[in-house]
Amino acid sequence: MRKTIYLILLFIASMGCAYAQPQQTLDANELFLKQNPQYRSTFTKDGGRYLVLDVYRMGKIRRHRFFVGDELIFSTKNKRKRSKQTIVAVSDSSFTYSTYNDILGEYEHTEVLIADVHKIRLSRNIPFVTQGAVMLPLAGGVLLLTDTFITKGGVDFLVQFDPKTALIAGGIASLGILCARASFPKYRVGGKHQLKVLKVY
Repeated sequence: MRKTIYLILLFIASMGCAYAQPQQTLDANELFLKQNPQYRSTFTKDGGRYLVLDVYRMGKIRRHRFFVGDELIFSTKNKRKRSKQTIVAVSDSSFTYSTYNDILGEYEHTEVLIADVHKIRLSRNIPFVTQGAVMLPLAGGVLLLTDTFITKGGVDFLVQFDPKTALIAGGIASLGILCARASFPKYRVGGKHQLKVLKVY
C-alpha cells in the first residue's frame, strides 16, 4: 500500500514537471510596459526613442522616462529661464518641441540638443505633501495677517506685531517650501544626473 502511494506521488510530480511552463524573464523595457501599458503605443514612434533622466541619490539611481507627447520642464545653458514644452520628436542626440506662431498661423518646431539641457524639473504627486506645498505657505500668511491686523469694528483696525506669531507663521511657510522641493525637484544635468536617449530594439 505504501509503495502504491509513493508511485502515485511520483507520477503526479512527473506530470507537474512536464506541464510546468518556464517563467519568462522580462527585460527593463518589457517590465516597464507591463507596469505601464498606456505607453505601449509611444514605443513605436521615432523608432522607439525616448528621453531618460537618471538621478543618482544616496547610492541609488532612479530612472525617469519622458516619451513623445509628455510634457518636459527644462532650462538650457543658453536660456536659463524655465520652459514647459510637449515633446513631439526624439532623435539620437536631441528632442523637439513645437510652439504655435500666431503671426504666421502655423507651428514652429524647435530642436534642443541633449548636451545643451541645463536643468530638468520633475512633477510628482505625493499625497498630502504636494497639497502642503500650496496650503502651508498660505496658512502661514493667513496666521500672520490675522494676528497682525486686529479689527476694532467697522473699517477700524489695530496693527500689532508679535515676534512669536511671526516665528510660527514662518515655520509653517518653511514646511510648505520643503513640500514643494519634494514634489517638484530640480536636477542639474551632468555629473551624477545624466540625461540621455534610449531606444527600444
